Amino acid sequence: MKILILTLICVFAIGYKASAQTPVADSLMVYTGTYSFESGSPVNKFFVTVDKGELYGEADSNGPNKLLKQAAANTFKSTSSYGSIITFTRDATTKASTGLTLAVQGTELQAKREKP
Repeated sequence: MKILILTLICVFAIGYKASAQTPVADSLMVYTGTYSFESGSPVNKFFVTVDKGELYGEADSNGPNKLLKQAAANTFKSTSSYGSIITFTRDATTKASTGLTLAVQGTELQAKREKP
């Protein structure tokens, strides 16, 4: 009986912890997707994913870097050696991300989110 009660407590605690993390991961999901830059840009694609409740960005195929939330709305700083600042644009009605600005080394690059 004690084992059953302990098992139920553990299952509840694990479920509670997972559900407590869900809102953060869900709120980051609005940014996920593939973003395309204009022809001739030094970056072709920027991929945004969520892993274990954290946002990651990858320019072309250079490997993902964590994106750290900044004080300004929809703005993140990359942990890459460039320290890029990524600012997402969002639709006022749906709140979905529609594009981003990648500020790196004194240059701002614009990208549009591809349709899922």
